[in-house]
Amino acid sequence: MYKLLCATSVVLLGLVACKPHEEQVKEKHTAGQQLVEKEAALAKGVGEALQKDGQSAAEELAAGAGSLLKGIAKGVDRAEELTIVLDGSSSGKGLKVTRSQYVGSGQESDTLKLYVMSAQAYSGKLHLRAFDDKDAEVGRSDKVEAKLDADDAKYVEFKFDDATPVSRVKKFVLFAG
Repeated sequence: MYKLLCATSVVLLGLVACKPHEEQVKEKHTAGQQLVEKEAALAKGVGEALQKDGQSAAEELAAGAGSLLKGIAKGVDRAEELTIVLDGSSSGKGLKVTRSQYVGSGQESDTLKLYVMSAQAYSGKLHLRAFDDKDAEVGRSDKVEAKLDADDAKYVEFKFDDATPVSRVKKFVLFAG
């Protein structure tokens, strides 16, 4: 009887100590759910921080990039500022140049754009001559037909032979006629 009582006690104790399979699955499900909730809360916190501080950081980054690009553009404009002088033939016809831009090299020519303004009507040919630092002429543009009304302005393109050393030119002189 003692043996039977011991065996029964061991079986009962084993049944009480072991959790049923369904209870174990439920505990694992709850643990998994808690883990997902914790990770979701972390992701939500990161998202909220990015919405709050990320917008500010992105604005600062964009402002810095904008300033950088403006600085580059100003530097390029300054680098492209060219000295343009008007010959008596062009200034006497009421022409004026307020902006110049080196457009670049084509296949067989370098191109320079000038913003030409006219106080009086002008119809005729224009061309540029290029001079180096010793005031020696080093190239001439093709002659361009221009038609400007009184109080008019437009960009005019001047093409130079690719042999013209445009990078060494110190001034360009605009001739009319």
